Amino acid sequence: MSKFSKKYLEEVFRAYDIRGTVPDQLNVEFFEELGRAFVQYLDAKSIAVGRDFRGDSLDFQQAFIRGAASVGCNVWDVGEIGTEMIYYVCGENEILDGGATITASHNPAGWNGCKMVGKKARAISGNSGLKEIMNLMLKSGPEDDVLDATGGDSVSEGELGKIEKVNIYPQFREKILSFLEGTDIKRLKIAIDAGNGIGGQLFNYVFGDLPLEVIEMYFEPDGSFPNHEANPSKEENVAEIKKRVVSEEADLGIAIDGDADRVFFIDEKGRNPSGVYSGPLLARNFLQGASEKVIHDPRVIWSVAKEIEALGGIPVACQAGHSFFKDKMKSLNAIMGIEMSSHFFYRDFYYADSGMVTIAVMLKLLSEGLDFTAEIDRLYESYPNSGEVNYDVDHADQVLSRVEAAYDGYEIDKIDGISVETDDWRFNLRKSNTQPVVRLNVEGKDVETIVEVFKKVEELIGGTRRNIPGLGELVP
Repeated sequence: MSKFSKKYLEEVFRAYDIRGTVPDQLNVEFFEELGRAFVQYLDAKSIAVGRDFRGDSLDFQQAFIRGAASVGCNVWDVGEIGTEMIYYVCGENEILDGGATITASHNPAGWNGCKMVGKKARAISGNSGLKEIMNLMLKSGPEDDVLDATGGDSVSEGELGKIEKVNIYPQFREKILSFLEGTDIKRLKIAIDAGNGIGGQLFNYVFGDLPLEVIEMYFEPDGSFPNHEANPSKEENVAEIKKRVVSEEADLGIAIDGDADRVFFIDEKGRNPSGVYSGPLLARNFLQGASEKVIHDPRVIWSVAKEIEALGGIPVACQAGHSFFKDKMKSLNAIMGIEMSSHFFYRDFYYADSGMVTIAVMLKLLSEGLDFTAEIDRLYESYPNSGEVNYDVDHADQVLSRVEAAYDGYEIDKIDGISVETDDWRFNLRKSNTQPVVRLNVEGKDVETIVEVFKKVEELIGGTRRNIPGLGELVP
């Protein structure tokens, strides 16, 4: 009989990783069993395991390592890292069959979790491995128990995996700085809000020798997040850096999320463009007339697809989510991936997302003459959109069916939720993977058109609106 109920495991195994509150959902016992199941799923001989900066992450990392080593797997303990560093170490080292990092990403204090990858940083998520790992944990029971790798009579010494501490920081820094080759970095004034996550520590280690004037905000890692959540996708968490960029006349602002795998840029006017605006600018570094594929999600596409085509690239839509993006990029050998959520993926970084690569590319472009603020002016004017609006609903599938029926006869695609498109406007409505929520994005030829379509779709949704970015003064 399993130590864990199916209901409990289904609560912490999410669409793309593991998340839960501590200690009522996640504890040392859970992570030790997770380490065993992870190794069994991969049939791994060697893995790497890291952790974020949260107070309980060290204990959870050591428990995961004990579980992995107890079933004969060798483990590289890579210490406190950003999530992208587990992608790096697995992508760069053939000896490793996979890796995991203990992290709750941008979640607030009181949470923890785990992100896992296979060989060469292959994504492991709900559709490609997480369910199998969960089922292995369901099958575990007292008869399967094995004492941990620190000793005990149940496992002979020859069956224990070797645990080795490995410092991957120097090689990781070299990898990131390779994206700057051939460019002399200008002396730029940059405000950076790390939100007391690991991003400030990583930024200083990687870019500390560059001729930059850095305004540091909350660089000290602190899992209690005393200033604000390390989640730049929420307006309240970037309000301060937006003001600092303007008041101190910085060239750029950078807001880094908790585990540093994504960054948000702030322009000189204090605006925080989403990935559908900053992503096409980053793509300039890789395309430059080359007929390369760029993956994008279907929430808002005109600013991405049309700009990519103008650069000579080939835009390809894909369901939102890092595992879907990585699989699609690898299958098409795409050069880059752009998510509205400001996750950016790179072929030259194992098809994975990286906050530090993104920062390097932006520093390179700015040093080569990119006027970020002027380009955001142009993109905002050319491709207006509503921003993502969330609705609490009772039955998400019924809402999508109702909206689809109302637009029968229009061009509709179902790559992710439903997208309806005409020459003048387009909207995407999709459901959350983890909550009874639907998410609406509308784009159009002008703001008036967007508001008109928005009101019609909102009436069909019939749920409770949570937020309304960008349209607050136009839609009551």
